[in-house]
Amino acid sequence: MTTQGTPLASMLSAWREDVDSAAFAEPRVRALLERRWRVLRVESGGMRYIDKAGVEAEIPDDLSAAEARTRIAALSQSGPLVLRFAQPLGFRTVTKFPVAAASHLDSAARLALPRLSPLPPSNVALAVEHHQADPDSENWLQVHVAIVRKDRLEASLQRAAELDLTPVATDLEGAAPRAAPAYDLRTGKRGSGGHRSVFRWAMAVAAVALIVSASAWADRSLRLQPRLSAIQSELVAEPVSEAANAQAQLKASAGSATIALADLSRRLPDGAYITALDLRDGILRISGFANDAAAALRALDASPEFDGAAFAGATVRDDANGLERFEIVLTHVPASGAES
Repeated sequence: MTTQGTPLASMLSAWREDVDSAAFAEPRVRALLERRWRVLRVESGGMRYIDKAGVEAEIPDDLSAAEARTRIAALSQSGPLVLRFAQPLGFRTVTKFPVAAASHLDSAARLALPRLSPLPPSNVALAVEHHQADPDSENWLQVHVAIVRKDRLEASLQRAAELDLTPVATDLEGAAPRAAPAYDLRTGKRGSGGHRSVFRWAMAVAAVALIVSASAWADRSLRLQPRLSAIQSELVAEPVSEAANAQAQLKASAGSATIALADLSRRLPDGAYITALDLRDGILRISGFANDAAAALRALDASPEFDGAAFAGATVRDDANGLERFEIVLTHVPASGAES
């Protein structure tokens, strides 16, 4: 059934695919957003855990789950995990389907199982790896199908669960043993893809920027408005010139957090952005991400609006976006006449 949200979802999906395709065509962007996968390789007689750095741990079938977890714990646990069957434990076949079947190739391949596999259809796990136009006829597609035994897949998933491992995809090993999965052998599951989505990442950054802007507005409207009114009363009462009075009121109307945020936006280098900001009694604490957190610290420390910039903790590179997460504490020294 089509709902009102369906056209919008389709439009967003098309935008995401267009943006991601254009971004991935740029080598530097592709290198930044490319995922590095961990592999749980299913072999005859056991498994092999390979972390994203390529370090391996053998897990024989007769090894207890507790001992296996200890071996795995010694390796890196970061990055998505694929359950991957060694080539001897499955096979690939190429078949043909009419072009009209392009939107439901998985179902078509399952219906064609008697001619695709010697295994009983009830004991088959399959997925379409990819398809292409048939060179002999424009009305047909060449479809490449990966097949493994369903009971072996289920047993491997159960073993992975005993090891506290949760694969996000299952596939059959190809020419590149550590490549990103393009499909998933589990029924009803699709591949996770080899890259993070540029479109989704950009939407997340926009959402963070919106939250920061809303926080600044709320800070100015709810917390600083009484102080602003007092400043305005004091300025009217003091014997200062009308021009100086107007200039001071303009600076005060911006609000201390807004002034600090404006100064930060001018002084932070490209590739750095803020996710959290706290200003109390002139002491500013900011958190965010940067290509080079040390460069961001130097830029702030050299700025006349800030003093005593220092990291509040160790910088850590975030696996999700490839940037360095930082937290910096510094003193805000706004221009004369502004609130600190």
